[in-house]
Amino acid sequence: MLSLHFNKQVFIDTLKTNDSVVYAITTLALMATLLLQGTIKGNLKPEYFAYALIVSLAFCMWGMIDRKFRQISAKRQ
Repeated sequence: MLSLHFNKQVFIDTLKTNDSVVYAITTLALMATLLLQGTIKGNLKPEYFAYALIVSLAFCMWGMIDRKFRQISAKRQ
């Protein structure tokens, strides 16, 4: 059986350092999942990738706004 062991700590440290890395990895994972699902079902359309990109951008903006307001509220306390 093929061993899929790898050093998880490298990925964990990378994700702790920068939120933009998290957003990029999430977007890539969403696109890869969409590609795999579309390949299996056979109904892959370019519009689906556009929708996925829009959703990823929305979550990115939400995360940045959330972080900014959390920093502001932390300074007030």
